[in-house]
Amino acid sequence: MARNENVNALLPVEVEFQKEKASALRRTGEKLEKALAALALAERELLASQGTARAARHARYREVRKEAELQRWNLMVQREACGIRNNRELDLVYPMPPLVRE
Repeated sequence: MARNENVNALLPVEVEFQKEKASALRRTGEKLEKALAALALAERELLASQGTARAARHARYREVRKEAELQRWNLMVQREACGIRNNRELDLVYPMPPLVRE
């Protein structure tokens, strides 16, 4: 009987761990959403620009894309740390737009 009491004593701690995992996933997903929104804006600005401004916009686009890729990788790692091995959903929920070349 003492063993069951020990297991039950750990349940609240496990619940807190699970809540923190879910919260961390949410925060990481929100960072990716913001990065993808910034990427979409940078892409629109790049495609609308011409001449010398285009080179500056393209440099900015590359920086923003690099940040979005990093945030996507962070979410993949976070998911895998939580035991979620299938990352195909990321392509559906957080699609990375095709790269705009110079």
